Amino acid sequence: MKRFSNLALLLVAGLAANLVLISAGTSGLGTPMGDLDFAYQPWADQVVHFGTLLGISSAWVYPYPALIPILMANLATPGHLAVAWLIGRTVLMLAILVAMVLYKTSEEDRQRRYVAAYAWIGFTIALGPVSISRIDTVSVMIAVLGALALATGARLGAASFWTVAAWIKIWPVALFISIATERKNWFKVIAYGAAISVGFLVLAFLLGGNLNVFSFITGQGERGLQIEAPMATPWLWAAVLGATDAGIYYNQALLTFEVFGPAAQQIAFWLGPVQAGAVAITIALGILGNRAIDKAGAQLSETLANARRNEVIAWTALTATLDLIVFNKVGSPQFISWLAVPIILGVLLGVRRWAVASTLVLILSGLTWWVYPVVYDGILASHAFATGVLLLRNIVEVIALIYANYRLTALASKSA
Repeated sequence: MKRFSNLALLLVAGLAANLVLISAGTSGLGTPMGDLDFAYQPWADQVVHFGTLLGISSAWVYPYPALIPILMANLATPGHLAVAWLIGRTVLMLAILVAMVLYKTSEEDRQRRYVAAYAWIGFTIALGPVSISRIDTVSVMIAVLGALALATGARLGAASFWTVAAWIKIWPVALFISIATERKNWFKVIAYGAAISVGFLVLAFLLGGNLNVFSFITGQGERGLQIEAPMATPWLWAAVLGATDAGIYYNQALLTFEVFGPAAQQIAFWLGPVQAGAVAITIALGILGNRAIDKAGAQLSETLANARRNEVIAWTALTATLDLIVFNKVGSPQFISWLAVPIILGVLLGVRRWAVASTLVLILSGLTWWVYPVVYDGILASHAFATGVLLLRNIVEVIALIYANYRLTALASKSA
């Protein structure tokens, strides 16, 4: 790896990855970057031309701070925000890569930083154009900064970055959980997160906000099972096998494909409580894992105790993120980009036995690009092969969750 520990080479790899994805997204198969033109641009136009405050006084699918990068891109290239978005995203990733390998690094952990940086590039390009053309990419970049902050010992800095990222797209709460389960730091971590969140809420209401500030949460109850969600599998295969009372339909209001059929709506409803229960179990395991370290006390050297604590943090972050994906009624392909952050975190913290988790996430990323856009039309047409590719991707998701739970449970069981 030492021969690749060169900043210029790293930046060339990062730039090349973004250029390949931009080319694939703009001139390759399908329209994987369609959200930029068909969703984000109309949203920007609503704000600019009609003064609609999405997520503040008008219902919106995302927390209102997600408007900031959309409006900034539109301000840079009015009416063509995709141009500024893709250029800006490339520049920001390169800047973060520089920070990853240079900021507060010692000679002994520099190689680890390079491994994490190349891993991010690898996961990004494996996932395909959706990894750089969705609002998720903004939350991922901010979350990577949080992982870097934690690796340098700044827990409150990590809490701050992850809270801000969660106000772009809610998933980074999974990362926040990983450090909120520590007995010594939980109060300060939660206080920082709460203070930042209160600040966002106060700003929203000062701008004329109403209960629509919370519409990104309340609006989820109306959604059905999106076809890529693992739990949609039975209805997809019922359609493949020729059932007439189950299949796929287009939800015009939410601009997404969902499944219909017996009990589909009921399962969609109950996935919310199930997901909350899964996250609660992960929180409990994280607390028990940290308790085991505290109970060991003097039996562990400071170095070993810190290494164990880092393992609990990384496995909690990965498990909680997978909880949010596997038990989600929405299964958008860009969700897989979230997993890059806990993997990067584990690499930065030097977690043992991390190769299996990293490999599973890399496989998931590649399969997801295959699902969307390569065989997506075949899935919509209920073709067996295409639906089988999606099934394989979902099976790997479940395997990853089981493995992460196994590793975290092993750490937690030491408290017994």
